[in-house]
Amino acid sequence: MPNPDTAKTLSSFMWDEWLTASPKNRAEAVREIRGILQGMAASGDSGSELQLSSGRLWIFRRLIRLWGEAELTYIHDFPSLLSIPRSLKGKVFLRIPERLAFLRLDLAEDMARFEKKRPDWLRGLWGSCGALYIPRSGYYMSFRVSSRETEHTAAAMLKKSGFSFGRRHIQGKHEITLRNQEEIVTLLAGFGLVKTSLRMEEKAIVRSMRNRANMLVNCDSSNIRKSLDAATRQLELARAAVSAPGFESLPDVLKNLVKSRVDNPSVTLEELGKLQSPPISKSTVQYRWKKLEHAMGPAAGSGERNQIRKEEDIP
Repeated sequence: MPNPDTAKTLSSFMWDEWLTASPKNRAEAVREIRGILQGMAASGDSGSELQLSSGRLWIFRRLIRLWGEAELTYIHDFPSLLSIPRSLKGKVFLRIPERLAFLRLDLAEDMARFEKKRPDWLRGLWGSCGALYIPRSGYYMSFRVSSRETEHTAAAMLKKSGFSFGRRHIQGKHEITLRNQEEIVTLLAGFGLVKTSLRMEEKAIVRSMRNRANMLVNCDSSNIRKSLDAATRQLELARAAVSAPGFESLPDVLKNLVKSRVDNPSVTLEELGKLQSPPISKSTVQYRWKKLEHAMGPAAGSGERNQIRKEEDIP
């Protein structure tokens, strides 16, 4: 029976692993919750209560898991904070009441503390507003957030850890993009998504091998076309030479080469050389064809008959 994981796309496999990852302790769970909330869109703030929303339904499944790990159920029951559309489509809204105000991250205040920790906050942020893209060539991973402060914090954390990335403002969002495959794999592993990082490396190897194979096939096809084109030109030249006056006055090595090409229209130059007596190299075959073209004059290979000039010093 085939492994069901093989039927999954890398993206679905990745999000499944992100959903099921277990935080090491309560503090780690709280930091990841903060990251998720920071990546959600703010729908309103009455001062005592913040309202957030997201169309990514899987992050609420993750929040339910983290809520218990962070021991927040004794403060507020998580399902009661949710507002789910009756159609079960569209955005889900999440209320953060004043009793949970400590989940509202003060980026400037907590920046130094976060830099010293495992990137739990960054993992939550990426799950909330990040994505991994796999186009036909290359890979790229992005964070797209609404808050400039959040983007600045994420960029500073990535830079401090040695990651290279681009930044831009697009469609009212602040975007961070990583394009180095090795760094993307490293970051995913840092998020605890070890299986995903290994799967991505495996996919990259397969893609590289496939590209290499396609390149070789294209190269072979190109070489075959070139060989056929050369053979066609030589066949035209050979037929013109045979029918031209003075053919019998050519040196035997050229006459034998011409006859070999007429009798074997599709063989390569190397194979044509082996048919000569004694056998000659590919470069010698090329040299003799040039001598024949010179002997035939400017209309060589065009099918027109020319008076062949007698050539000497043919090797």
